[in-house]
Amino acid sequence: MMMMEAVPYQKVKKEMGNYAQYAREETTGNYAKYAAVPDSTVEAPSLVEKPQNVSNIAYTLVSDNIGADQSMWDIYREEIAGIESQGDYSIKGGYNDHYDGRYQMGKDAKIDASSLLGYSLEHNAKARESFRNDRTKQEEAFAAYTVKNHDYLTANSKKYKGLSLAEKLSVLAYAHNQGWSGANGWLKSGMVGTDAFGTKGTIYSNAVKEALK
Repeated sequence: MMMMEAVPYQKVKKEMGNYAQYAREETTGNYAKYAAVPDSTVEAPSLVEKPQNVSNIAYTLVSDNIGADQSMWDIYREEIAGIESQGDYSIKGGYNDHYDGRYQMGKDAKIDASSLLGYSLEHNAKARESFRNDRTKQEEAFAAYTVKNHDYLTANSKKYKGLSLAEKLSVLAYAHNQGWSGANGWLKSGMVGTDAFGTKGTIYSNAVKEALK
């Protein structure tokens, strides 16, 4: 399977603890074309009929920057959704009920995603309810957050840069649970991290790895 490397639009600073603190420092830059663009004006990267809830913006973000086509992205997102919510867009949960929707996105993930999408993803009660009721926005946010993790890892991990596309998606699945910093540490040491419920990041990476075989 051919690997396509994304070109980071801006060199990411070396890790400074909580990566959310510098997520907003990155301008939309080359990603400006994805921001606030009507879905009908964004050409889908695949001729395969797309699921109703997934906008062309989501597919184009992933295709342009990670290199995954629609088929691969659909496999990836279905695996993550199956673990996080069993595919339920309306759910809230996780530690202290801090996470929303099909992909259980928290405040920091939304901050990262919004920096690419060009619209705000607040995390107050009203905004969270609106997010859980907006399936298309969830798909766009999930795609943008995954691209951000890809960019962070590309800028900070030589090992990640040398992986195949399928291997990168497996690492990105791990990062969905443990963050890009946790994924970077895993690549360096092999030490597996767990979330607040004791769920190993490798539950995610292994699921995607198997699904992409």
